[in-house]
Amino acid sequence: MIKSKIIQIIIGLCLYSFCHFSLAQSIEVKASADKNPVMVDESFILSVIANGDIDTNAFDSSFLMKDFVVGRTSISSQTKMINFKTTQSKTWSTVLIPRKQGRFTIPSFDLNGNKTEPFDVLVMPISASTSSKGRELFITTEVDLDKAYLQQQIQYTVKLHLGRDLQRGTLSSPTLENADIRQIGKDKEYNEIVENRRYRIIERTFAIIPQKSGKFTINGPLFEGELIDNSQQSFGFFNRSKVVNRVGPEQTIEIKPIPSGYTESWLPSEYVKINDEWQSGVNELVLGEPVTRTITLSAIDVVEEQLPEILSSYPSSVKTYPDKAETATLVKDNTLIAQRKESIAIIPNEVGELLIPEVKVAWFNTVTEKTEYATLPAKTMQVNPATIQNVPNTPTTPDVQSTQKLTDIAPPITAEVPVQIQTSYWQWVCLGLIILWGITVLAWWYHIKSLSSNSNPSSESTPRVTESEQSSWRALEKALDKNDALGTQQYLEIWLRNITNDRSASLALCMSRLEEPELESLVNRLLASRYSKNQAEWSANDLHKVLRKLRKDQKHMKKAQANTNLMPLHPNT
Repeated sequence: MIKSKIIQIIIGLCLYSFCHFSLAQSIEVKASADKNPVMVDESFILSVIANGDIDTNAFDSSFLMKDFVVGRTSISSQTKMINFKTTQSKTWSTVLIPRKQGRFTIPSFDLNGNKTEPFDVLVMPISASTSSKGRELFITTEVDLDKAYLQQQIQYTVKLHLGRDLQRGTLSSPTLENADIRQIGKDKEYNEIVENRRYRIIERTFAIIPQKSGKFTINGPLFEGELIDNSQQSFGFFNRSKVVNRVGPEQTIEIKPIPSGYTESWLPSEYVKINDEWQSGVNELVLGEPVTRTITLSAIDVVEEQLPEILSSYPSSVKTYPDKAETATLVKDNTLIAQRKESIAIIPNEVGELLIPEVKVAWFNTVTEKTEYATLPAKTMQVNPATIQNVPNTPTTPDVQSTQKLTDIAPPITAEVPVQIQTSYWQWVCLGLIILWGITVLAWWYHIKSLSSNSNPSSESTPRVTESEQSSWRALEKALDKNDALGTQQYLEIWLRNITNDRSASLALCMSRLEEPELESLVNRLLASRYSKNQAEWSANDLHKVLRKLRKDQKHMKKAQANTNLMPLHPNT
């Protein structure tokens, strides 16, 4: 009994192994191409068929990328049943485009232990075409330079030639390792006759900026699309289309390294320019008043990331507050133009001549292959003292005016009686005119006073240079309490003038006389918040504390000086 069960188990295992072996032997895989031979830029479809159940991910075409442009892979499955016998098949279809002419081997594919037979594909040059009608679609590529320096722009032009109407299509960019590639300008479309056939040409231009030296190959762009096939009959409103894939020819370039001994910042270009603009075109500066200088660096055939920082220097007699640089890359006439703008707020602290040093930016001229410099020459400017606001003159009082007018109009009365009798009438007339004129002057003076009071309702709106220390301090504290940067700057300058006893001194000059480093630092922070484009938040708390302490110290100092000047109680006799 036990022996019979063992025999049954052995027979079952043998039958299972035989069936599994038969099933494994029944799976067949085969690889083929729909075209052979093919032209160098023409696509063909590689098909791998398996007549059994094989995992979908078993197919891998990555090793073909060495000799071909590998396109999309589509997978289709099919199941058939004939006389109750079920068969399965799976097909992998991959678009391949050869990059070079010659004979290439499609190697064996291993699909879960099932291998295909390798075969050869013959790739012929384009001139070997035997078609009398010419090609329906092809791509040409060209470069303006086959030798260039590191980071020098190479202009790459692609032309797509269409011999038939295009239903849809996409054109990729060329590829090159270690390079910045971007399209410049818009596509151009025009017609041209090539080899006795009219083509619609779509032209696209790219800028290639290599980031590594050596010899490289630029792989041409890939076109994938559908052409309207007029050779076959259409159905109703639908036209038959033909799927096409083309790749542009390769271009070989040589990239030369930075010349030995070159120590400046590397900026390869054909033309570099630097210029500056001063706010409102000023040629003279005013002590303590800010003015903005904008320096612009422009270069062609480069991108904004290649432009170096503009190193500008200024003497110690000015305060500078630079803004964040602005960069941009423009395209004009299919040429890249990179720009860098740097704005600096300058506040002079001393009266007299101010020498602005020159600014130099080194660049490498790719035409002459020499180092050149874009230069802003040194500039001498005059710094004038700060202007003092004049207090409006008050109108002349009516009494003085009347007296002057009386002297001018009324003649002196003589002592002769006859003249006095004859002129008494005219004296009364003149006196009446003088009184009327005085009333007019009083009305005009009152009108002017009311207008000035309306235009300047309070001393806070327009600070006066002649304000006392106490009034200017009260106005300064109000501005500090409101965290008003503009008001703080205005009243701080007036208050410091009272402290230093110099009504014409600028804010910077007052601070230099006081020699208070902490105050100077806080005031610089205030000015930076006002004159910088990227205005930062400013708090008046620290400045308020320092100013209170300074005012207290100044009062003690003046009191001590006053005590030393007192006469002694018991002078020596």
